[in-house]
Amino acid sequence: MAARVLRAGAGAVLSLYPKAWRERYGEEVADLVASRPVRLRTVADLAGGAGDAWLHHRRIPGARPLRLPLAAVLVAGVYGLWLLWNPGVRDMASLQGVWAEAVRSGSLAGELRGTATTMFASAGAMALLSLAQLNPAVRAAGKRAPLGAAARTAGERVVVTGLAIALPIMLVLIMYAGLMLGAGQPLGPLGDAITGGFFVPPLMALILPLPLIAATSSALRSAARAAGKSLTVAAISNAIAWLAVAVLVAMGLTEASPWFITALGAGAVLSVGMAALVARTVLRWAPEDPVMLPERTQFGRAPF
Repeated sequence: MAARVLRAGAGAVLSLYPKAWRERYGEEVADLVASRPVRLRTVADLAGGAGDAWLHHRRIPGARPLRLPLAAVLVAGVYGLWLLWNPGVRDMASLQGVWAEAVRSGSLAGELRGTATTMFASAGAMALLSLAQLNPAVRAAGKRAPLGAAARTAGERVVVTGLAIALPIMLVLIMYAGLMLGAGQPLGPLGDAITGGFFVPPLMALILPLPLIAATSSALRSAARAAGKSLTVAAISNAIAWLAVAVLVAMGLTEASPWFITALGAGAVLSVGMAALVARTVLRWAPEDPVMLPERTQFGRAPF
């Protein structure tokens, strides 16, 4: 019975190897496993080999580069940010301790808190400004001349998608504003300073589909690139805000728990990475030189 379980486990582990590896070596290794007694160490060795195969995936003959869907990455990023915000940041007693005293007694701490709060708010404002930059081009695309049917189709898709994401955008803005105005549990000086870093990237991720759809039309591509530049400024502002937060955290580092520092650091990396990814994606799919565009840039196929 135990031998059957181990042999089934070995077969299951083999299915975890990369597809290119299984196509090239899978049958040979499966025959080798079938011809010998399977022990627990055999399963463990196969599991270790699977991990090594994924780490060195590109070295496998015929392997294709790993590509994760952009939408899946951003959704996972939003969930990750908010999961880190809730148990790792918002509910930590560390937020109320030494930083509150530092802000009261030192001008530097107060300036850092103000800088972080202002830069996060500016990042959110620049993200929203990208929508305003798309509006004139989309309205022009609704006219029959001179942009043509392709531009009208793209403009209509931008409008429909904008209506679909309007409610989620409003919910994110309401939650962000409510926390900054003191709704719910008080966050303390550091909590106020870092709040924007957990809400601006999700806002940018929600806005992202609109310039990507606009980029599918040559008539709307310049507006999409202008929106991408605004999102780039938002990403830079978000990163600067986190630098101010890092200095503020360092002022009370000795009083903070390791879990708090770990959660906050992970949140910062995820926040900066998400914002940069959104900005980079728009600029990539709305280049100044049309020749640089991929052959298939339909929204939902190329970047997503």
